[in-house]
Amino acid sequence: MDQPPPELVTVLEVPDSFALRLATTALDDAGIAYVVSGDDPRYFRGFHATLGFGETPMSPMNKCHSQIQVAREDEADARELLEPLANPDPVPPPE
Repeated sequence: MDQPPPELVTVLEVPDSFALRLATTALDDAGIAYVVSGDDPRYFRGFHATLGFGETPMSPMNKCHSQIQVAREDEADARELLEPLANPDPVPPPE
């Protein structure tokens, strides 16, 4: 008998491709399956160089708005893992 697809929940919204790469790498390392939706971080208008992120040319700081979703049963683990990206420590002002 086929199982229904898992219920997905958004655990993080990221503003750029660098944050997206950090988040997905952390989830990969933890063995947590995820889905990315939103802007396609692989296509950047006006950017033509490959910076070493696999086979896909991408700028590490290019703006893209993406959501990362995981299965409901992985939500707590994913949120704990991604907490530093969701709520980064503020940068202190220069002295």
